[in-house]
Amino acid sequence: MIFVLVGTQDSPFWRILNETEEAIQDLGLKEKVYAQIGCTPFFSKLITTQTYFIGQEYEKLMHQARVIITHGGAGVLFKAIHLGKKVIAMPRKMEFGEHNDNHQAELVTKLFELGLIYEAKGSIKEVLLSIDAFQPKPYVLKNDLLKAVHDFIEE
Repeated sequence: MIFVLVGTQDSPFWRILNETEEAIQDLGLKEKVYAQIGCTPFFSKLITTQTYFIGQEYEKLMHQARVIITHGGAGVLFKAIHLGKKVIAMPRKMEFGEHNDNHQAELVTKLFELGLIYEAKGSIKEVLLSIDAFQPKPYVLKNDLLKAVHDFIEE
């Protein structure tokens, strides 16, 4: 199953939804695809859409997904990374009116460089063709503050 997330931004994110639908059609994908579409008015015969998935339904979809296609929001990215999911990230971009700056692109590029996610620099279809071969590196949380507090208590 593929889970697509556009985030909670108050502007539509057509690019990620249109490219996902095009990829499903062109590649003849038969697996189920769910999309959280937020404020993007989007209807598809190929994708099960809902404005928002919350609570247990969201958690279930995150855990069951083979691939997560998402915007570049830190919350969903780190949740998917912690779950060990194959993530395709397409950041919202200012030049397309999808966000007020390009901080998502900066985060996505850094996580891609670390081998934690796959960055959709081209089309989602191109990335889906090679996603099965992609093995994300395990994310190891380095909490220096926690260590400092522990060391302080031990003294």
